[in-house]
Amino acid sequence: MERQNLLCVLMSLQLVIAGGTIPPAKNKCQQIADGYDCSDLNLESVPDAVPNTTRNLDFSFNHLTSLYKGTFTRLRELLSLDLTRCSIDFMYEDVFATQAKLQTLILTGNPLIFISGRAFCSLESLVQLIMPQTEVKDLEHIPSSVLQLETLDVSSSGLQTLDGLTAFNLNRMKTLNLARNHIPSICASDLVAFRDNPGDIDVSFQSNDILRVEPGAFRSLRFGGLDFSDCFKRADVSVVLRGLEGVTTEKLKLGAFNDGPHRYIKTESLRSLCNMNVTHLNFQMQHWENVSNATFECMGGLKVLEMTEMHMHSLPDNITTMSKLSQLTLDRNDFENMCNINAHNFPSLTSLSMRGMWGRLVFQGNCLRSLSHLEYLDLSHSGVYVEGLCCEQQLQGLGQLRFLNLSYNYAMQWDALPFTTTPQLRHLDCSNVNVNLNGSAPFRNLALLETLNLSRTSVSVTQSHLLEGLKSLVHLNLRGNPVSGGLVSDPDTFKHVPLLESLVLAECELTAIEGNLFHALTKLTYADLRANYLTKLCASPSFSLTGISLNFAHNRIELVDIDSVKGLGPKSSVDLSFNPLACNCSNIKFIDWVKANVDKLVHFEDTLCNASIGRVQFSEVNLRCNVFAGLTAFGVMMLIILVATAVVVIAKKRKYGRYREL
Repeated sequence: MERQNLLCVLMSLQLVIAGGTIPPAKNKCQQIADGYDCSDLNLESVPDAVPNTTRNLDFSFNHLTSLYKGTFTRLRELLSLDLTRCSIDFMYEDVFATQAKLQTLILTGNPLIFISGRAFCSLESLVQLIMPQTEVKDLEHIPSSVLQLETLDVSSSGLQTLDGLTAFNLNRMKTLNLARNHIPSICASDLVAFRDNPGDIDVSFQSNDILRVEPGAFRSLRFGGLDFSDCFKRADVSVVLRGLEGVTTEKLKLGAFNDGPHRYIKTESLRSLCNMNVTHLNFQMQHWENVSNATFECMGGLKVLEMTEMHMHSLPDNITTMSKLSQLTLDRNDFENMCNINAHNFPSLTSLSMRGMWGRLVFQGNCLRSLSHLEYLDLSHSGVYVEGLCCEQQLQGLGQLRFLNLSYNYAMQWDALPFTTTPQLRHLDCSNVNVNLNGSAPFRNLALLETLNLSRTSVSVTQSHLLEGLKSLVHLNLRGNPVSGGLVSDPDTFKHVPLLESLVLAECELTAIEGNLFHALTKLTYADLRANYLTKLCASPSFSLTGISLNFAHNRIELVDIDSVKGLGPKSSVDLSFNPLACNCSNIKFIDWVKANVDKLVHFEDTLCNASIGRVQFSEVNLRCNVFAGLTAFGVMMLIILVATAVVVIAKKRKYGRYREL
């Protein structure tokens, strides 16, 4: 019985020890750039192991229910301190008395029931005070007398008024985040502090249930940006706009979110826009009740207009006030024809984005002809459909276009020179579009093109004139275009792109690379040949190894020619992960090289060799190939000597055998 009791006690102790022990590596602060990460270690004070000279300290997710004057006394060099979710209830006076250099203080997710009026004394260098999701109900409870902040974040903190805002010095402030609180009204007296700001501050009232804004409350004030997104659950947009009359702001957000209620915006609700100076206006996810020419009557000063996901099928055909607009975003709407945007309304447009249309978007010829200043056009993921040949007529008039994205759309039959009307193109993305060519050199006139993405377009990589004319090309992506026969051997394949720095030939079903395929690419710094069927790495005849990143991951490489990697320079790297690399003497030189050059292998932990016992790390491989090779050579030599001796003996016996008979 006593023996059984003893066993029970021992087993209980073992369970307690096993359950309560934390691995030493996980129970210690980890050194990071200029500091230490002590997060989530269940600490109640800063460990002595953290040196006095620490500049950045992440102490988040620990337990500091109260902060006293002595909590951080010895850490006089702190520049950044993260106290996220440390269950801090009380902050007493002079907590940061010795942190005169502190620039960033993060107090996210702490209750902060009490903050002493002298808690932030000495924080004269503080630039960012981040304290969202606290229990601070009033800005007056934040001691601000010595603070010269650039960023103040008190979002999601249950604020119910703007009382106390006037106590803050906003001269240097760039960002004030008041989002997701419970501020129901804004009065002119609440905003007096902004009169001293130079006018570049961004203020967010996002997701507050605003019921009233005093008409003209923002009059004569200047801002970098004002965000009233998702503030219209209980009030019409006109309530906010009347309060904003007389304001000057670079950016104004009046959008909604997916999970919030959607109100229909009436044209008459927008009249107040005529009495303010706004450059950039965002209406994302709102709904027009009756869109017409009058809807845009007070938007004449706009340069940027975002109308993402507003369920629009068309724009009015006679908007006369948008002559200054330079950027128009119409993403995720219901346009069925490109001509329905009535592009002639926007003669100064330089950027047009129509990503992610919900249905099919017919791209007719000459729809954009009036946009002679357009430089950026994004039609990706929009179900773009072209009847007949593309894209000479569709791009007619866009002589200044620099960026064109046609990716993820329906199949296209290209003209012999599809981009002849856009000779200024710098970036062209046609990825994931089944392209049928009508000419051998479709890019011949794009001498200025720098980036070309033809991934998964079914174009032939081996077509000798495909890249003709692209003398300025820097980045080329041909991923996912199968190579017939698995072999690219023509040394002139890339002769037309001498400035190429980045080449992607991943997933092209390559089985081998022969000859000096890349000899013309003297500036190449990145080559991606992953996910092909290559069985041997022999890169040196093709690539300059002095400063290049090679990606051969997910191939079938077993043997690596040592000459293909030993020349890799200090800034070069190679990725051979997920290959069935041989773990025998045929590969011994490469195995030894790997052990000595771990820093040059990308994803080294996934770069394994196939040993008889399974896939193992190269560091665990121990082969005695030199001894074996020596013994083999010695054996072969001895065998040759024995055979030669036997031949000589037999010859002599035959020669002198008959004399012995006599």
